[in-house]
Amino acid sequence: MRAHDYDVIIVGARCAGATLAAFLARAGARVLLVDKDALPSEHVMSTHGISPPGIDVLDEVGVGDAVRAVTPPARVIRLNAEGSILDAQLPEGRAEYCPRRERLDGLLQQAAVGAGAELRDRSQVTSLVRHGDRVSGVRVLQGGREWLFTAGLVVGADGRHSTVARLVGAHEYLGYDARRAGYWGYWDAPTFWHTDAAYGFDMYFSHFGGETGVVFPTDHNQLLIGSWPPADRTASWRADPERTLCTVLASEPVIGPLLRESRPVGKVRGTLKERFFFRTGAGNGWTLVGDAGHHKDFVIGDGITEALLQARSLTLAIAAGSDAALVRWWRARDVAALPWYHFGKEAGAPGPLPELLRVLFSRLAAHPTLKARIIEAVDRRQLPVDITLAWYVARWTLAAALRGRPQVLADLLATAARAAGTYRELRTRRRLLASADASAAHGDVRT
Repeated sequence: MRAHDYDVIIVGARCAGATLAAFLARAGARVLLVDKDALPSEHVMSTHGISPPGIDVLDEVGVGDAVRAVTPPARVIRLNAEGSILDAQLPEGRAEYCPRRERLDGLLQQAAVGAGAELRDRSQVTSLVRHGDRVSGVRVLQGGREWLFTAGLVVGADGRHSTVARLVGAHEYLGYDARRAGYWGYWDAPTFWHTDAAYGFDMYFSHFGGETGVVFPTDHNQLLIGSWPPADRTASWRADPERTLCTVLASEPVIGPLLRESRPVGKVRGTLKERFFFRTGAGNGWTLVGDAGHHKDFVIGDGITEALLQARSLTLAIAAGSDAALVRWWRARDVAALPWYHFGKEAGAPGPLPELLRVLFSRLAAHPTLKARIIEAVDRRQLPVDITLAWYVARWTLAAALRGRPQVLADLLATAARAAGTYRELRTRRRLLASADASAAHGDVRT
């Protein structure tokens, strides 16, 4: 066993870990980046959508232009709720992108190494090194040989099944099991995707007959096409994912024709039995970033954006040089992520489309203010929890109820009750952040 000293050891070299390594190494830190996989490689459990704030981080790292070179922008996002259509058009210079993970992760890993970080792939963390009650390094198995590396800080960026989180005993809170599974594959985009007026959008979400369908444009003229079935009826999906995906989406008027043009490129992939959570984000000599510390419902496609934003903010906390600053970062992470976490929980709930959503869609074309707020939410400048509680939404709901649609009133009351719960939890997280601020000011660490 040979000892190596670093300022920071980052376990996990994907979106969160590689981005953090690039920022830290660029600032002069001695960084070791380790990952159990052979890199670069595809991340098979990721639908890899990135919203504009995430693209901003990629630009700061220096890989944004490389992503744009082969990944088409998605500025027009179409939502189809049982035939009610909403086209949300992002402003010029703001777009979503869906780069394939092998290339995206590879670009970030190259940026980290180019900035001076050391990268070791095929390196499995087996245990942590401790000095008293403080984490001070990792033991890694690489090529049949065990290595010991020490550092002032160990960062777990190793995903939702984080080894680091398990070894430090990071506590889970606000957790719940997924109510949906996810299945998707890749198809070559047919010519009519680019020429037919029926496809005058870039990204597509559909809710039809109790089913869901999505289409994202990705690298080299391919389309990611998927569906999120309720978790309690996935037997046929597990048995034959490709056939079931094509059968379920065949009747969707926009997606069906895309599937009939060709077979998928590669296998249809799936994820089952996901769990969404927050975990304690920092302690003595360690912290967690990305899915290792916070994993939200994949139906809103926010995971990579969240990881990139966390990596950027964590860089500043690490630069502050104290455990108290890391605890403060963790509490700020929760405040920023909580509204989107609850939005994902609501969006991922199975069942019929709420009548309230139908009412909103029917009104949106004639209400630019609400439409603008939805676009701002895509760009993270508007909290989703605030959108449905506007006074004009209540007015529309009452009008619909008086015209013989009483369910819409029940939907609004249920939405308001969930929003109240989100606001209560947000107040709790803000109080914890204020306490962490006070502790950081005095140099204390109180979790």
